[in-house]
Amino acid sequence: MNDVIKEYIESNIIAPLFLAGNSLEILKTIPDNTIDCCITSPPYWNKRQYANGGIGLEQDYKEYMASLVSIFMEVYRVLKPTGSFWLNIGDSYKDKNLLNIPWRIAIKLTDNGWILRNTVIWNKVKGGLDNSTDKLRNIYEPVFHFVKQSKGYYYDIDSVRNSPKSTKVVNGAVVSATGVSGVRYKRKIELSTELTEEQKINAYAELEKILKQVQCGEISDFRMVIKGAQRTTHSDSEKVSGRAKELREKGFYFLKYNPKGSKPEVTPKS
Repeated sequence: MNDVIKEYIESNIIAPLFLAGNSLEILKTIPDNTIDCCITSPPYWNKRQYANGGIGLEQDYKEYMASLVSIFMEVYRVLKPTGSFWLNIGDSYKDKNLLNIPWRIAIKLTDNGWILRNTVIWNKVKGGLDNSTDKLRNIYEPVFHFVKQSKGYYYDIDSVRNSPKSTKVVNGAVVSATGVSGVRYKRKIELSTELTEEQKINAYAELEKILKQVQCGEISDFRMVIKGAQRTTHSDSEKVSGRAKELREKGFYFLKYNPKGSKPEVTPKS
């Protein structure tokens, strides 16, 4: 192992360490399972002419992809099981054919052990100039979030949630942040021809509990799906959706919103 890297790891110093050199060779000097997070945006293929050569200048895009995959598999080795790998990479054309390089690389990585948790779309809004008269402008790039294991990696979702709007009480009735008071659902329960009388009684009771949870701040909002009254979430098939079984057995189910707010979208603004 590189003595500088070894000393840095053992010292537990919280300060930047800059290492200049060949990415693959430097990564090979780092011990297994030592890195918490890797964020990178490597040179894109056939986009720049670098004075000292390097990745992105390969004659064939497949050779370019192979070079990156080799590096990213070393990242896999050095990343802790609790770590994350974020990869931003743009696409390229060859003979007017958009090559889909980012997704080709993502698929190769998942075929070799990486788990892809999200594809975040970086919307560059303005983007660069494009004088082509036979295609639209490309003003986005994917940012892939990879992990080594499906559970247990570090992810502090609560720190980035969007703050929920406040619940109100209007004329004595609890009204959620998006205007849900339960009146419409009560009417649908009353008029339902698919719910049994027992299911209607249970639906009224559960709806009242949910409204109290909204009032107490235990949940920020909710949606109620009633058999035959609304489209079911995802699918009516029990093979596809666990909600379908709940709908069949109870005649209704609730979608509850987290009191801490919603999660950020995967299409952030630039």
